Amino acid sequence: MEIYIRGSCDTMCPKSEVEMRTREKLLHFYERKLGSKTEPDLARVIKEFARSAAGVRQPKHWEIRTVRTLKRTVQYLLSDVFQDTRRPYAYKYEFIFDRLRAVRQEVVMQDLNAVETLDILEPIVRFLAYSAYELCEHHISEYDPKICSTHLQECLKKVLRCYDDLDDQLVSYDAHRRINMESIYLTFNLGSPEALTRGIGLRKDLKEKLKTELLMNVEYLRCNFHKVLAQMRILPPLAAAVASLKLPEMRRQLLFRFSHAFHSKALTVPLEWIAHVLHYQDRECEELIEDCKHYNLELGEQKALETHSSDERVISKQREPKDNWWDDSFEQRPATERNELIGRSVKFEKTRFDCNKLTRQPRRVEFVDRKLNELKSISGMLLDK
Repeated sequence: MEIYIRGSCDTMCPKSEVEMRTREKLLHFYERKLGSKTEPDLARVIKEFARSAAGVRQPKHWEIRTVRTLKRTVQYLLSDVFQDTRRPYAYKYEFIFDRLRAVRQEVVMQDLNAVETLDILEPIVRFLAYSAYELCEHHISEYDPKICSTHLQECLKKVLRCYDDLDDQLVSYDAHRRINMESIYLTFNLGSPEALTRGIGLRKDLKEKLKTELLMNVEYLRCNFHKVLAQMRILPPLAAAVASLKLPEMRRQLLFRFSHAFHSKALTVPLEWIAHVLHYQDRECEELIEDCKHYNLELGEQKALETHSSDERVISKQREPKDNWWDDSFEQRPATERNELIGRSVKFEKTRFDCNKLTRQPRRVEFVDRKLNELKSISGMLLDK
């Protein structure tokens, strides 16, 4: 039978650890007094994560923080440290990630109930989701997306299990908070049959609020990626941020399909139409060109007029495709917004597309940045204030 300990430490770091880390000069930048390299700021030192291992003694109750202190620690990390501008975000992320991991460890050690766990884990989920987007362009030496994704998935599943437990116990809770978590789970796991199955099994009132996220998952599994890209724009900011991490893969899949559907050794497709269909924003025009080169697609200049025979379909400015990918907004966009692509084209040949090339690294996108910039405070969003 597993025995759980109830913590009694009322400080963000036990005194014994503060003394040890001060002695060994292991204090982090955010834990030292201003101007000092060795002296701790006792109000800012936070317990660091220590991996459980064989031969390591079980911590005593005075070394484990109380629920109230764990909540205060999360609040401090996602407000004071998060908003500290002295260091770049990647540097702050590493510190916050480690300290939040220690918080999660103590949640497990104490076997906290569902309500207490949710109060602590939900801000951590939002932090990891935001960081996955904010740092997506960074080098692996500064940020490891695999580690972040693994921990985000673990936290999300724990949060959703807590809500399921509350349903089983007939305990009431804030449905808005649950919808936010379910939304992040569905968009982070876009295209996962497991996530879709869970979403379909939710209560009717919850499914009604998650129609967009459920539709996106259905269309993703149907490989209707253009529909997914269109729906992504109406998601809440954080859900849109994690969903956008799938953009490179969806665009790769569409370019691969175009290399078969528009296969021709003579005819070309206007690059600005490709940008429209694949939802490349204005500042992403150069990235579309880079993506085409990455997958070995041939770029060229668009002819003023293209002729065609009866057995070949021509895609040109004189004959735009009018299928369910199309909408009139393409024609209505000011030409100044498309200048970089006007007159350029891509030739699709199925034998040229390089299927062995890895999907390109996720990038920050304009519509997500705009959604996040419209928020009054990112820190307030993480703490649900």
